[in-house]
Amino acid sequence: MDVVTILEIVIGISVVLVLWTTIENHIFTVTSYQLKEEKLPKEFDGVKLMYLVDLHNTSYGRDNRRLKAAIEKQQPDYVLVGGDFLSKPDDNFVAAIDLLSFLAKRYPVYFVNGNHETRMKHNPEKYRELYQDFYSMLTGLGIKPLSNKNVVLKRGAAQIRLHGLELDESYYKRGREKPLTKQAMVRALGQCSHKEYHILLAHTPNYFESYADWGADLTLAGHNHGGMARIPGVCGVLSTQARLFPPYTKGLYRIPPYKMLVSAGLGSHTIKVRFFNPPEVVMVTLYSGKDN
Repeated sequence: MDVVTILEIVIGISVVLVLWTTIENHIFTVTSYQLKEEKLPKEFDGVKLMYLVDLHNTSYGRDNRRLKAAIEKQQPDYVLVGGDFLSKPDDNFVAAIDLLSFLAKRYPVYFVNGNHETRMKHNPEKYRELYQDFYSMLTGLGIKPLSNKNVVLKRGAAQIRLHGLELDESYYKRGREKPLTKQAMVRALGQCSHKEYHILLAHTPNYFESYADWGADLTLAGHNHGGMARIPGVCGVLSTQARLFPPYTKGLYRIPPYKMLVSAGLGSHTIKVRFFNPPEVVMVTLYSGKDN
């Protein structure tokens, strides 16, 4: 095989890969889960939670029409947003703000910061008033930010508790993963009452063991973008912190009786690579009963 032939093959493969990742970045899926939860009050049987994370200011069609239509079709009872809706600070954030405004007019919406929002929040000398403007917009729309806070969701006489965990930037550093202790969880969120059913919004899935140890019955996470490229049916290849074959990238994970759902996210930033890994909306329906 001569040099020209090899070069042609390399160019051909490169073109296919570029086209593939371009297509995958623009076509999202809706992934549905049905979970039986023994601690879930019967009044919440059949409750529908929509989980959105890692939008990174992406738009699917003009004014995000395709994404909005998919959300309305699912008719969720609650919309839970796991952070990183924003991306680079020089973006205008129009897509993120427009989508959040759309959601707030139709559903109860709860929001926890991802590492991008947290970075803007704690570095005003670099990002000026961007985070404060964003936070004011959220609260003005009636969206409830959960930065190390919790809210009670009620149906009839029954209730469950929704928590939002915001970790500081030290937990997101590449190559130097900081341990998260149960004591740190308690300092951030308080003690977890095992009598109630607890849902935890935690942007990064990398600390599932700590979330379970604290007592989160169901954790919803994202951050790793599904592993960017996936080996179909096996695993994700690379985390957003440049870790090869990270343990939590996409799907349902268990440390019985605790569960964690990880979304592949709706967008990408910097390196917009996706192979066998389309963006996704996660739809969770909870049922009261014994988990088989």
